[in-house]
Amino acid sequence: MELQRGIETVLVVDDEQLVRELARDILKRYGYTVLMASGGEEAVELYRQHSGTVALVVLDILMPDIDGVETFHRIREIDPSARVIISSGYDEAHAADKLMQEGAAAFVQKPYRIADLLKVVREAIEK
Repeated sequence: MELQRGIETVLVVDDEQLVRELARDILKRYGYTVLMASGGEEAVELYRQHSGTVALVVLDILMPDIDGVETFHRIREIDPSARVIISSGYDEAHAADKLMQEGAAAFVQKPYRIADLLKVVREAIEK
């Protein structure tokens, strides 16, 4: 299976530095431009600053300052058509399901597997 490349800008939001860096490294290796935020407040601000160029947000559900659900809602206030992939390493099925019903593009499980992350990102961007 050939892994799909991209040229779009992706905002990766996760409070765990290693997770952010892993996602960044995978996406950059396959051609994407990556912005990173360590929490919801920073993510909303980065999205606001780059709303015309961010094609997709990869958003962790569990974060200490404002969680992924609140971050999703704030990003959608800025851009109702924002494409967001929900991400979690825990069993957050209820929150993930709720956000999927509210328009999240997809869900990706952590820890990220290269092929899974690239596939979900590409599909979400092309939706």
